Order: sequence, then C-alpha cells, then structure tokens
Amino acid sequence: MNKKFPKLSKLLLNQKIRYLLTGSYNTMLGYLVFVLIFYFYSSTVSHSLLLGICYLISTTHNFFSYRTFVFKIKDISLINYFKFNLVYLFTFMLNLSMFMALTKGMNMNLYLSQAFIVIVIAVVGYILNKYFSFSNKLLFNLRKE
Repeated sequence: MNKKFPKLSKLLLNQKIRYLLTGSYNTMLGYLVFVLIFYFYSSTVSHSLLLGICYLISTTHNFFSYRTFVFKIKDISLINYFKFNLVYLFTFMLNLSMFMALTKGMNMNLYLSQAFIVIVIAVVGYILNKYFSFSNKLLFNLRKE
C-alpha cells in the first residue's frame, strides 16, 4: 500500500484522520443499529430502552475499534474501558434528553432527530475520548508517593 498509495498511507498515519474515519464508520454502524432496532421494535418497546440497547451494542464495538485502529493500544486496560464507558454514559444521557426533547417536545421525526443528534454526539465524544478515555492521565492520583 505504501508504494501504490503513498499519500493515503501518510494520511492514515495521522491519528486525527484515523479518529475521523473510525468515528464515521462507528457512527454509521451505530445509526444502522438504531434504525434496525427502532424499525422492528419501536411500536412495542419503550424508546428509552431501545436507545439503551443501541448504545450498549455500539459502545462495545466503538471501544475496540478506537483502541485498535486509532490509539493502537495493544493491551486491554480496564481503566480505559471504564473511562470510555463514562464518556458514553454521559453521551447517552445527552442523546436521550435531546431525543426526548426533539421527538416528544417538538414532535420531530425520530429518525431525523437521531441523525441530527449523532452529529452533536460525535463532536462531544471526540473531545472526551481524546482527552479522557484514551489518556493515561487519571482524574485523581491514586498512587501513594
């Protein structure tokens, strides 16, 4: 690939580009999961529960794709996984509140609402993942010195 596509290879060395590409893939996959689950179950199951199921599937997949392709972390860190899930818990709450406000409060189409929310969540998620989830810094110094 380096000899045939040197510009592409150089571009993929940039972590921000890899994050953007992986995030785009994760977002599309997450939205597809959302559409499929809501298409089949939204008339009989609570939208909040369905959104939670979508997040569980997407978050697990996202952690491993970001860890592998963007940050190239070889070992599995429970601390990073915990921090990643804290970020996604926050973005889930943000997503849920925006989703309810748009669909219930403003009577907006649920598919269009989630498409809009995905953009907001992607930006917030990037910032939090970069500076918190996959950072080796802890919020508190847990080591005794």
